[in-house]
Amino acid sequence: MHFSNTAPDVCRRPARASILRSTLLAVAALACVTALAQAQTVSTIYNFAGGKTGAANPYYVTLVQGTSGALYGTTYNGGGKSEGTFFSVTTSGTFSLLYSFGTATKDGEWPTGGLTLGTDGNFYGTTNLGGTGLQGTVFKMTTAGVETILHNFNSATDGAFPWTPPIEASNGDFYGTAPGGAKNHGLVYQITSTGTYTTIYSFDGTHGSVPIAPPVQGADGYLYVVASEGGAENCGTVVQMTTAGVVNNYYSFPCEDGGGGADPVGGLVQASNGNFYSTTQAGGTAGEGIIYQITTGMVATTLHNFGSVFGDCTDPGASLLLATDGNYYGSATAGGGHDDGCLFNTTTSGTYTGLYSFNNSTNETEESPLAPPVQATNGTLYGVTEFGGTTNQGTVYSLNMGLPSFVNTAVFSGKEGQKVTLLGNNLKGTTAVTFNGVPATFTVNSESHLTATVPSGATSGPIHVTTSKADLAGRKDFVVLK
Repeated sequence: MHFSNTAPDVCRRPARASILRSTLLAVAALACVTALAQAQTVSTIYNFAGGKTGAANPYYVTLVQGTSGALYGTTYNGGGKSEGTFFSVTTSGTFSLLYSFGTATKDGEWPTGGLTLGTDGNFYGTTNLGGTGLQGTVFKMTTAGVETILHNFNSATDGAFPWTPPIEASNGDFYGTAPGGAKNHGLVYQITSTGTYTTIYSFDGTHGSVPIAPPVQGADGYLYVVASEGGAENCGTVVQMTTAGVVNNYYSFPCEDGGGGADPVGGLVQASNGNFYSTTQAGGTAGEGIIYQITTGMVATTLHNFGSVFGDCTDPGASLLLATDGNYYGSATAGGGHDDGCLFNTTTSGTYTGLYSFNNSTNETEESPLAPPVQATNGTLYGVTEFGGTTNQGTVYSLNMGLPSFVNTAVFSGKEGQKVTLLGNNLKGTTAVTFNGVPATFTVNSESHLTATVPSGATSGPIHVTTSKADLAGRKDFVVLK
């Protein structure tokens, strides 16, 4: 594996033979195809402007809703030093530049992959480069844009060049991946909100190599980690491990020849049926990527082969969004009606629907929606494109599928007596909060943010918030840990 000391290149990604094998950081907006039917309308709510006071080119970013109700993200260009930004944008399109990377001494540079909202209300993310070791950082950021560097990567002692933010697990610690370091196979790390760092697992090639996506914690407590390379065919793996880094089981992708997937970049998302879903950028019957399901027993099934018909999406960008309608939503970075990228969704049984074809004919550059959208608590989906828009430096878009409002939280698990941050709309009129029917004490902090305590005797099930205007259900069931 070979790594570059530059920011992600804005050139198109090369063919599969060089995917993730020559230079990870030279992989920019993928080539991808969009859906057949222009069934939905996407509205552009903001055009990135670049420059010292603006942001440009969000890279593999899924927006995250914060306690303020706004959406937050990162870009790898723009800002005071042209080394990336941390920004917010409201659902109506009002943009705020909150932090410019590279402006502080030994600061991180070129953040990629977006952010994770912690239960403390802060955001956690990574920069691909910069820091004291010049090989990336883990940072914490307040909603006001106050940054704290939690860890500086150095391949001589741990990892290098992280692409994606760590996730918060049920124990309150964060877990992430770095594709560099650890004998060039990459690693999984654990870090606390105050910066205590531990490498819990180093990939060995056999179990995988070059992990890009963040881990996900299943309902069984295991971490599930996707590696983009390695395994039996060197086409990637999914590894099931404990939070201490002990491998329990793993799956090797079979590449194109086996009819399965290859080069998985996106992390897994667990559905209520207990299975996980995601995409690969290559493999499948057309060699253009797949949507797959994988069980906790590491049995994988291909649900959709991208590029199997003319005009279909190809090379899906990354992971998937599980929306409140039970469907998974995703993006692909080229192809479709204009070869500029697309949006699609699928059921857990594999019924696939093309939703929208991006069209950037004015700038003649693929728009490149590299990551799935997020569903805000108003029910609408929001996402970003790396390119396109009025200045060709990316856009923020919305997709309204007619889904109702709901409440969300950073982590859908906790113990009795633990405080849980809930996000929603019009929360000042809240009269009751219940965990699977058991009333909870709560404090309303704003129209978009309240804090509730997991009540004694609560069991796993749905959260409900009753306001003066509606009964708002949680995005998914809350797991009460014993």
